[in-house]
Amino acid sequence: LDTLRGHETELRRQKAAVLGKLQAARTVLARLTAEERARYEAAEAGRDGSGASAGNSAAGGTGTATAAPATARADRSSGGDRAPVTAPNGRAAEAVSFARAQLGKPYVWGATGPSAFDCSGLTQAAWRAAGVSLPRTTYTQINAGRRVSRSQLAPGDLVFFYSGISHVGLYIGGGQMIHAPRPGAPVRVAPIDEMPFAGATRVG
Repeated sequence: LDTLRGHETELRRQKAAVLGKLQAARTVLARLTAEERARYEAAEAGRDGSGASAGNSAAGGTGTATAAPATARADRSSGGDRAPVTAPNGRAAEAVSFARAQLGKPYVWGATGPSAFDCSGLTQAAWRAAGVSLPRTTYTQINAGRRVSRSQLAPGDLVFFYSGISHVGLYIGGGQMIHAPRPGAPVRVAPIDEMPFAGATRVG
């Protein structure tokens, strides 16, 4: 019980810190002019390799899951064509397909779709579309399946970041993930090595 209370205290501290940073980010974004915001978003798109084409293609998406093939192809936006990466099963492929359909949708803290997501809301919705129920938060999702090493990653795996397990994305192969980064940054494809890697879980 003492250990559990200690964990709860630490989680409350981490949540307060995250909320403080979120509010600070919102304050900064609110002060940007339209021109400054456009420059910021263009720089972010160039940094993570998502590119305008991914956002434009996502804008026409329905936001719902579609029939998914058993193979998920890695994103081509950061380093040329890659070989197909096979998902471990059809459910994982469907989760990846759903996540791809959300590209370009806004990040909103606490959102679980269908029009906006936060990081764990996106992964929860993706796996829900594949028929798998996940917990709501990052630090509970990491314990929702079987842990896998970074070298064993396959499309559909949940990838976690930072020592406090404060961010999660959906691995899609080729060193890439789909994630909802932060306020002002929409759902996008990004390399998993852009943040401190904390672990991975296979849920399907």
